[in-house]
Amino acid sequence: QSVNELSTRVEESTETVNAERNRLDSVLTHMADGVLAANRRGEVTIINQAAADFVGVDREEAIGQHVVDLLHLRGKRTLRDMLENLDDFQVDLSDAGKEVVVQAYVSLIKRQSGFISGLVVVLHDITEQQRIDSERRMFVSNVSHELRTPLTSVRSYVDALAEGAINDPEMAQNFLDVVQDETQRMIRMINDLLELSRLDQGTMDVKLEVVNLNSLFNFVLNRFDMIIENDAKNADTPNKSYNIKREFTNEDVWAEVDPDKFTQVLDNIMNNAVKYSPDGGTITARLIKTKTRAILSISDQGLGIPRKDLDNIFNRFFRVDKSRSRAQGGTGLGLAISKEVVEKFNGRIWVDSVENKGSTFYISLAYVDDADLEEDDWDAE
Repeated sequence: QSVNELSTRVEESTETVNAERNRLDSVLTHMADGVLAANRRGEVTIINQAAADFVGVDREEAIGQHVVDLLHLRGKRTLRDMLENLDDFQVDLSDAGKEVVVQAYVSLIKRQSGFISGLVVVLHDITEQQRIDSERRMFVSNVSHELRTPLTSVRSYVDALAEGAINDPEMAQNFLDVVQDETQRMIRMINDLLELSRLDQGTMDVKLEVVNLNSLFNFVLNRFDMIIENDAKNADTPNKSYNIKREFTNEDVWAEVDPDKFTQVLDNIMNNAVKYSPDGGTITARLIKTKTRAILSISDQGLGIPRKDLDNIFNRFFRVDKSRSRAQGGTGLGLAISKEVVEKFNGRIWVDSVENKGSTFYISLAYVDDADLEEDDWDAE
């Protein structure tokens, strides 16, 4: 009877241990953080899937490897350092395919006697945090630089006026014109920054309407046609000439957007096309309708964008040619605002470019089906 009772207790204890092991395995498997354990010789005995993904090996392959080699720490940190110094540290596990930076936290596995039998390392992914911190530092640096340039110019001209240039009417007027231009540039930059801030915080007032993209696109292009006509009449002011070519589908294309915000997007892209088009160049505006999307595009015959810069063209303050862009009055925020606005409409914006041959900016939007338009009660409106 005693043996039977002991057998039952052993069985219950075994089931409890197995249940705890299964529970622990489940927790480790579904953790977002990587966890690995090693014995006192540094050989990995346990590793969860997240840690295996971080280091880029299979779990079975990682078992038995030295923890220093597995974490790419050879020559940087030894096993003794990890056992004696429990401060957390960063580990760069990036390879040619992806960027991975983790924060490593080390804990010792001790017996009741105090004997150290191993260690546990928890890996927390900080790749996104590092990227955000880097972008924030770059953003602050760019804002400071972009504002310092016009402010330095304004101060120089104001100092010159204060030192006597104001007594020369012609020189004073030229200096004041420069001060006014630089001040307007700073105002535009601040307004763009405020608009980006509202977009980031989700506080921008967006008034969605179902609009005819054919009419809206034509409305924007007609204004640029008017600018061409006015520049041609004003022979005293030298201006670059260009042509606008339209290639629109014959079907009406309707989409749900904020007309004012979307007009701003098209203005930004058209202004860039005009700035970087050669004298006498052609800007081609297209509107096509696919099975599921409406595609708008604007092509120029300008300098184009180097392939290495295509992924950065929508970043804030990014300029391919910094000196030329700044000389033409750009704030470096137009395309960043355009991207944020288009994504507000559940759309997508991208660019295709060949250096020295031109660029094409594309906007993809979901269009409203004709059947949905017929169901709406337009008379009640």
